[in-house]
Parts: sequence; structure tokens; C-alpha cells
Amino acid sequence: MINNNITQPIVPQSQLNKSRVDKFLLVLDLPPVLKQYNSNNISTRSQDLINKNSIQFSVFGSVIPQISVPEVTAPYAGQAYKASSHGRPPYENVTVNFTVDNMFNNYWVIYKWLNLLNDDQESIYDAANVLPQSNTTLTKLPKLLQPQSYQVDLSIYGKDEFDNNVIKFTYTKAFPVSLDGIEYNYRESNEVESNFTFAFSQFFAELL
Repeated sequence: MINNNITQPIVPQSQLNKSRVDKFLLVLDLPPVLKQYNSNNISTRSQDLINKNSIQFSVFGSVIPQISVPEVTAPYAGQAYKASSHGRPPYENVTVNFTVDNMFNNYWVIYKWLNLLNDDQESIYDAANVLPQSNTTLTKLPKLLQPQSYQVDLSIYGKDEFDNNVIKFTYTKAFPVSLDGIEYNYRESNEVESNFTFAFSQFFAELL
């Protein structure tokens, strides 16, 4: 006869053996068309330059998308039979919350990126005509059919308690679609926060 009153032993687990929500690092490279405006001199401030070293985001919020491979349903003999569709619907855009640095450099990078996609004064794509010209077959396409010029792979690293990278989340062909406003309040002294939303094509994870 089975004794259901036997207590199973509890295996203690280290308090450090947990994933923490503050252990993530966002790594963002510049798209090819913006690299020509990069300045590695942090003290250099210009309306036309951006600092690649400023792409440091103290991120928070929901940045890992939901993964879905839905089912398909077929009626059979008065009931229903389900099977995998073997397909993935398009991913929802991801919003990254970040803390604005004191020189607004990280904000400026996203602003210039969006301004390339639609100029704030001319209201057209690539108003400054900065897209490089080439004789290759790929870049003979019209500008609007050359998304590789403004898209990049974006990565987020999950860290352990010792700040070692343990997992990598990659978003392919990413580009920003919006940059949130900034609210000022003379009654508070909190850090300035904003967010930007980006679209992407594929998402995959890998253990490090």
C-alpha cells in the first residue's frame, strides 16, 4: 500500500541561480547608410553627426517577443482534429524602454535613423540623398527597394549574476518605427526615460 503521507525532500537552490530582469544588454549597430556620419569623439556634437559609442541603452520593458507556431483545425466525424500549421505569423513590433543619457546621445541616434526614413522637413525618404551609389545589381534597384541600407541585426544578451553573457536573442533586419516623446516635470528629479519601437523579420535565440 502506498503511503501518501511521505514528505518528499526539498532540494535547496542557490538564491543566485535565478534570472534577473536587470541583467540584459542591448547591442545595436548602425545601419550602413548612417555609418558615414559616425564620430567616435564623444566631445564632438553636431547636427549631422552621431556617436556610435552612444548606442548604450539601459533597457527595461517587454523586449522578448512571443513565439507562436499556431495550429490548424480540421473537422472530423463530428469532432475536430488539430495539427501544427508549421508556420509562424509575423512578429509584433518590440518596444524598448531606455534611460536617456545626460547628453541625449542615445536619443539622437534613433532620431537620426527615423529622420532618414522620413525627413522631418522634406517629408521624404533619404532627403539628403546619402544612400551610396553602386554598380552592383542589388543597388540598381529603386531606393525604396533597398531596405538593407537602413536595416541591421539587433541583439539582446541575457546575463548571469556575474554579468557573463549566457543567452543571445537576435532580431534580424530591424529598424525603428517610432520614438516616444519625453515628459518633463519640474516637481520631480527622476531620470529621463523614453522608448523606441522597432520592427524586425526573424527572431532566434542561442545559448552562449
